[in-house]
Amino acid sequence: MAMLGDLYVNATTVLVALTTLAAFALYKSSKRPANFPPGPFAVPLLGNVTSFLSKTALEVMCDLHKQYGDVFSLRFGAFNMIVLSNIQIVREALVTKAVEFAGRPMSYSGEIITEGYKDIAFSNYGPQWRYQRKLGHTAIRHFAQKEQLQKLVFSVTPQIAKVLDDLGDKPFAPKYTIGQIVYNILASLCFNKQYEFNQPELLQWIQLNVDAQTAFGNGLIADFFPALSFIPTPGERKVRKIIAEMLAFFKKELKIHREQFDPENVLDFVDSLLLTQKQALEAGEEEAEHITDTHICQTVFDIFSAGTETTTITLHWAVGLLAENPDIQEKVAKEIDDVLGRDTLPSLDDRGSLPYTEATILEVHRYGSVAPLGVPHSVMTDTTLAGYDIPKGTMVMINHLALHNDPTQWSEPEKFKPEHFLDDNGQLLKKLPESFLPFSTGRRVCLGEDFAKKEIFLLFTWLFGRYTFYKVPGKESESLLTLNKVAALTHQPVDEMEVCVKKRY
Repeated sequence: MAMLGDLYVNATTVLVALTTLAAFALYKSSKRPANFPPGPFAVPLLGNVTSFLSKTALEVMCDLHKQYGDVFSLRFGAFNMIVLSNIQIVREALVTKAVEFAGRPMSYSGEIITEGYKDIAFSNYGPQWRYQRKLGHTAIRHFAQKEQLQKLVFSVTPQIAKVLDDLGDKPFAPKYTIGQIVYNILASLCFNKQYEFNQPELLQWIQLNVDAQTAFGNGLIADFFPALSFIPTPGERKVRKIIAEMLAFFKKELKIHREQFDPENVLDFVDSLLLTQKQALEAGEEEAEHITDTHICQTVFDIFSAGTETTTITLHWAVGLLAENPDIQEKVAKEIDDVLGRDTLPSLDDRGSLPYTEATILEVHRYGSVAPLGVPHSVMTDTTLAGYDIPKGTMVMINHLALHNDPTQWSEPEKFKPEHFLDDNGQLLKKLPESFLPFSTGRRVCLGEDFAKKEIFLLFTWLFGRYTFYKVPGKESESLLTLNKVAALTHQPVDEMEVCVKKRY
């Protein structure tokens, strides 16, 4: 009996110890680090995941910004996140402490997309990333030059012109109709390929990109709870299928390019990458030996995927906003007529001569905030920010939507006003407002920023010089921008938005 009593006592002691440890673990999982930014209560083990079940990420971020201020924190499973919504704090992080905040968080879905982080956009900061980015920047710089870029853009505009010219008064959804221009430009840039309008392969690419955006959404469950990565889910299987289809195309193109590569005749971005790698190897650059075909495919994937989606959405915004504001559209068209005339294609040399048009493009970027939460950063080492202690490994999100709508930085930010970027004489501001970061800043600034700015200028000026976009007759009183709760919150034009178009001359 005494022995049984001892066993009972020992079992009870072990159970109490385990229960205490479990309770402590639960407590730790909901507790913020010392001197960490404020935020909502984190449910043990789950953190703040439940906040996103009934609202979009943007809705949650906007609510928490109002409640907790310009720096607040969240917890997802085992890791902490901070969100920055003030330009001074953002610059402290991304410029003053550029290296400390230059990391990227590792995630399960990120590893799938990047084949083990062989890309530029999502890979962590370090020697390999710096070298790969240098190769990518060198390769794309050639195609951002005036003659080459104008040739790319205006080789595809005749196709879309025919489609728009033939629409008459028929309403159409502009996002991927006009977006086909962008996909064709990127296909020419990356692979020296041209597609006919509505060609099945081109439409398949567009659909794959749409499917990828939908499938990833706010990430996979294993991104927040790594232990669940061993349990396959329908979402994960769908993501893997989409990525496999997309990468198969890039790998096929790379194989063809390697077989046909002529260093004396560089035709596209893939050729340029191969040439840059060849020259680096011949120069004895040790890092070049570590750039595999997977790295090259992922670099092209970065340029193609990011370049198509963001520019397409920017043009979608532009059509919606100018159809919603016909007075602004009329001023843009008049300036283009006065400066360029009606029979001249726009040129990159025209930048600086079209201040109202350029200000309108910048205002589309501000008001639209195409990437409202940007790409997440990760803290590389223990550091401080805005007086808080930020541990290594903390995820950092930049709330671009908040930066672009900060009432202390912008007059009437809720209004679409090209005047935000004009001086009192109607000229473009010599220095852009500080709280304007459509392409981010610091070490992780967008690789294709220069190319994208030039491409959007040419496409925007061509579209609104040649066409007038207007609301569907009979629906003039309906807003194109506030058709649902999320759209009203973020000024977002819905995908199904329809407009009409007519040729100006």
